[in-house]
Amino acid sequence: MIDKRKLILGIILFGSIWGGLEALGIRAMRGVEFFPTSPILALVAILILSASRMILKRPGTTLACGIVAAGFKGLCLPSIFFCQVTAVLLTAAIIDLAFTWAESRKLSSWISWGFVGLGASYLNYAVFGLVNTYLLRNIYWLERVHTIPNYVLVSGTYAALLSFLGILLGRELGRRSEPLFSRMEQIKAKAFSGGIILTSLGFWLLGVFLYR
Repeated sequence: MIDKRKLILGIILFGSIWGGLEALGIRAMRGVEFFPTSPILALVAILILSASRMILKRPGTTLACGIVAAGFKGLCLPSIFFCQVTAVLLTAAIIDLAFTWAESRKLSSWISWGFVGLGASYLNYAVFGLVNTYLLRNIYWLERVHTIPNYVLVSGTYAALLSFLGILLGRELGRRSEPLFSRMEQIKAKAFSGGIILTSLGFWLLGVFLYR
């Protein structure tokens, strides 16, 4: 995906997929009383964002996908919870920075990329807890400020281990999907755009249905 139009459509598509799958994950885990939910959501995020980065290939596109997904939560949730919107934006920003750093260092081995995912996940959990407590002054976090280390070391460790695997799977998924996107670029522009928009809309409708 090279030109600006296709880049924008790709961002909308992957941001919508992330938002829709997160809504599906929350509903599914709530139904079976699966806790903690955040490591599974972290896995979904890094899978989608890693795949998208392999296709879109530009710094900033990962964060842009996060902005779409954050808008997804803002529009689909019956009530806006800023901590949830913040979680999406921070995750996207940190993974974008992690990818940009790893690409600048020209990392190639699978274990190096695995540790990029692991490190980004720990950083994400730490920053999320600190931002909600000291910047946003979220009452939930202010009452539990002493639990931040436990949050990072327990839930964060589950998420980091899943992210080690997730970034590898996401990169492989993106690598295998890239030829499909290249072939899609050869079809008529209107058909390509329409397909992307309809797919994105489907995930938005999924989110609206699942969050209600």
